[in-house]
Amino acid sequence: MPKAFRILITGTPSVGKTTIAKKLAKVIEYDYIDIAKIIADERLYKGEDRDRGSIIVDIHKAKKFFSDFLLKIKKAVLDSHVVDIFPRRLISKVIVLRVHPLLILKRGIMRGWPIKKSIENAQAELLGVCLFDALSFYGEEKVWQLDGTCRDIDDIIHDILEILKGKKRTKKNIDWLTILEERNEIDLLLKMEKASYLLEDFFKLLGDCR
Repeated sequence: MPKAFRILITGTPSVGKTTIAKKLAKVIEYDYIDIAKIIADERLYKGEDRDRGSIIVDIHKAKKFFSDFLLKIKKAVLDSHVVDIFPRRLISKVIVLRVHPLLILKRGIMRGWPIKKSIENAQAELLGVCLFDALSFYGEEKVWQLDGTCRDIDDIIHDILEILKGKKRTKKNIDWLTILEERNEIDLLLKMEKASYLLEDFFKLLGDCR
């Protein structure tokens, strides 16, 4: 690989980006960069979304910051679900991790995230939002997607290494909509979304009774 090589590991929250990015950085002896931490530390945000328990990234400020920051780091694995805050020319490969939407939902709930946020993440994964954003911003040549559903970490790392070495030629298309429709699982997400609104109304009612 060239002297300067920066790999972006991205995907919907709860796909396992951090675990994979840290392990990959260790295996190939690159710097691991926690983008969310930098955004928080450098105050590269413009507010907080309290309903979803997350900050709202200031894209303009973040782009300006990372344009300089990445030039100082030649070999790095970046961990971020935001893809459009880095200069295209400074990112060598983009790995979009994919996980079954219902597993995304389960992980979000187990982490104690708001049910609305967990469902929105599952729906975003269902529609391939992160993949679409990555392809739109970086183009097909740089972007690869990998299914991490119920797979061993070492197997996923092996696939990423094959991509980086240029040994993996065929790009697999992951279409959750078709898969869930075949398994009659689409209705479950729709029912969960409806339930989330009922729970919100319920908790608001409890709040009014205090």
